[in-house]
Amino acid sequence: MRYLLPIIAFCILCFQQACKPDPTITPPRKDEPDSLFVGTPFTLKKPGLYFANIDSTFTLESVRLGRMLFWDPVLSSDSSLSCASCHIPEFAFTDQKQFSTNLSGPTKRNTSSIQNSVYIRQFFWDGRQPTLEKATEDALRDEQHFVAAAAIDKLQKRSDYVALFKKAFGRPGDITEQTIFRAISHFMRTAISAKSKFDLVKAGQASFTAAEQAGLDIFTTEKGDCFHCHIGTFSTFAGDHTNGIFQNNALDSAVTVADFKDIGLGKFTGLADDYGKFKVPALRNLKYTAPYMHDGRYQTLEQVINFYSDSLLHSPTISPFMKKINDGGLHLTVQEKANLLAFLNTLNDDAFVNDTAFSNPFK
Repeated sequence: MRYLLPIIAFCILCFQQACKPDPTITPPRKDEPDSLFVGTPFTLKKPGLYFANIDSTFTLESVRLGRMLFWDPVLSSDSSLSCASCHIPEFAFTDQKQFSTNLSGPTKRNTSSIQNSVYIRQFFWDGRQPTLEKATEDALRDEQHFVAAAAIDKLQKRSDYVALFKKAFGRPGDITEQTIFRAISHFMRTAISAKSKFDLVKAGQASFTAAEQAGLDIFTTEKGDCFHCHIGTFSTFAGDHTNGIFQNNALDSAVTVADFKDIGLGKFTGLADDYGKFKVPALRNLKYTAPYMHDGRYQTLEQVINFYSDSLLHSPTISPFMKKINDGGLHLTVQEKANLLAFLNTLNDDAFVNDTAFSNPFK
């Protein structure tokens, strides 16, 4: 009998421990005032006609929280890598490296800009995610090796984060995977570039030079044949992402689809017809987003223009918009190349890349 009582006590203790709530989730106290859960309404500036996947619950606190999480390496498994490690505002949210880097080292693709992500319907070069929240989750898990329980535990030890999560999304104010993804997405949707010279000309507040106008004429006609894929540049005031358009732009030679080094969209859809196709990128702020293409192979815009002019390559899934494929390219003159470059530079938005609203909040 003297041994039985301690055993019973031990079992009761174990049962009590097992019934305790998850230590990483702190239920909100019922006696906390409602004011702790009421955020400040935030209106997202929306130049343009179309917005994709808008979460209407923006608050000043959700945007502020997202900005902090975007810059804070706390979400990565070893607290060393943040979203801003690769998406740097002064480079239009790219990193000027050929390949993006995750905790395992360099990847095989170039970092995509998140500018004007409010307009995007499909994310990543292969279009594998349909919303910004899903893209955020994908990037955190893949690049930062995000582990929810560990990240939440670290955030709950920070009083500033605990308070912001309560105000950002209201009751119950828990720090969860989904509120983390939502907060970062709210911040990224505020990164809207809409003050380039191109925008000013479209608004009647500036005029193109002769070279810029000549470049626009090349861009929007069969001479340059750019507009078929990059038509999104003109679809809205600021929405220059070509939603849902994936093309094989004659970048690589291939006899069969098995010859593609990176199958792009085909990996997501599983369709052989999609092998070698990648998302058509935005053309804004090209001055800041080098290197170019999904694998960052070109360091300068001159190299990109030369490729389309003189170096197109055959492959099975080539885009029907590459109408000069049999000629090897557009064969632009030196002056035509210079004019096209002049027009592309009107899409640069210097105010955007210097906007302190996107800078590191911890400095």
